[in-house]
Amino acid sequence: MNNIININSKLGTFNLRVNLKLIKGINCLFGPSGSGKTTIINCIAGLIKPEYAKIKINNIILNNTEDNYFCPIHKRNIGYVFQDSRLFPHLTVIKNLMYGEKLFKGEKKNFNRNDIINLLNLEGLLDRYPYNLSGGEKQRVAIGRALLSQPKLIIMDEPLASLDQEKKHELLNYILRVYENFNIPIIYVSHSSTETFLIGHKINFISNGKLVFQGKKVDAFQYFNKEYNENQTDNLLKGKVIKVEDKKNITKIRVDNFSFFVVTKNLKKGENVFIRIKSTDFIVCKFKPETISALNLLKLKLSDIKISSFLVTLYFGFNKSFLKVSITKASLENLKLQKNQYYFVLVKAININDVMSFSLT
Repeated sequence: MNNIININSKLGTFNLRVNLKLIKGINCLFGPSGSGKTTIINCIAGLIKPEYAKIKINNIILNNTEDNYFCPIHKRNIGYVFQDSRLFPHLTVIKNLMYGEKLFKGEKKNFNRNDIINLLNLEGLLDRYPYNLSGGEKQRVAIGRALLSQPKLIIMDEPLASLDQEKKHELLNYILRVYENFNIPIIYVSHSSTETFLIGHKINFISNGKLVFQGKKVDAFQYFNKEYNENQTDNLLKGKVIKVEDKKNITKIRVDNFSFFVVTKNLKKGENVFIRIKSTDFIVCKFKPETISALNLLKLKLSDIKISSFLVTLYFGFNKSFLKVSITKASLENLKLQKNQYYFVLVKAININDVMSFSLT
């Protein structure tokens, strides 16, 4: 798969300078809002005509400003799934899917309508209108419509943004099925670290219109936790379920040498999971509390202290990386915390509500 995405463009006051190489798999563009992720995919899809760009997908030139060539949108053979699904409200689900079929002008189809309906579990929705669908159902239909245009590439722009946690997990599994069944390369855009690391084969970090890191999941995971400057509040941990207590609705997850209790019974023993804990959800104690409701208590060494305008970020040594904890300046002064000292770090099980299983390496 020979893909080059080289964009150097000024859009108003925003400068976009990236040089990406896509792999055959799920390519994630990760970064905060306003970093340039959507601008990149809109250049690839032909929705934006950049000042300078060379874009080649599957050995086909889509954009080359040096040769003054710009491939029209309808000839790019790209399926685009938007954040808000953008289904036709006056058409039933089956007719929305059929619209995708009409966009295909070739002769040989890689899959048919029934393949997509079965894969995305749309059988019971075909006669319904978009207003009568949940957010997750709308996105499944939008993915199906994009697939039925027989694309060579699928772009997904924050497709889970409006969904709750349970529906996010469900739709991510459908997205994984799409790649595994049809082997179509996907560009997946998100500012959610959990989504990104769950499905990404290659992860590209975008910051202020620039590519600051690109690599496989294992390397990107280390970069995110140790070096990514934009990550001030997220702790992304990789663990395995070792115990599920159905009656108590509590699951125990092992993260290297530590254990975390979370409030859920939807996981299975032996499952690999990602846990995201916000730095603001932790509490720091100088002494071990004897009686407390929080189920998660860690004794960690304080490695570094960084003071910003509003908050203080504490970096505790955690396995081979750091655990980030945010406190106020007043708390720092009251506790008189010092580097290289051990402290107790607590988090309530109910605060760890972003836990998702994964199977891809």
